[in-house]
Amino acid sequence: MTNSAMTVIRINLEKAKEVALTWERASYNELSAYCLQILGEIGCSSTELPENLQSREQQLNFIAGFASYAFGEVLNVQTIG
Repeated sequence: MTNSAMTVIRINLEKAKEVALTWERASYNELSAYCLQILGEIGCSSTELPENLQSREQQLNFIAGFASYAFGEVLNVQTIG
C-alpha cells in the first residue's frame, strides 16, 4: 500500500527542486528581486532583503522552500487517492 502523504511530499520536493534548479541560473539581482516579490506576496512590505537572505545560497533555499510550501498548499486542497 502506498502512503498518500509520502507521495505528496515527494511530488512537492520534486517540483521545488525544479524551481530551484531554474533559479540557480539566475543572476544575483534576479534572485534578489524574486525574493522581494515572494516577501511581498506573504505580506512583507520591505524594499530590501533581510539579513538572512543576503547570500545566493540563502536566496535559493528561500525560493525552494517557498515553492515547496506553495505546491503543498495546492496539493492539500486536491483529492488524493
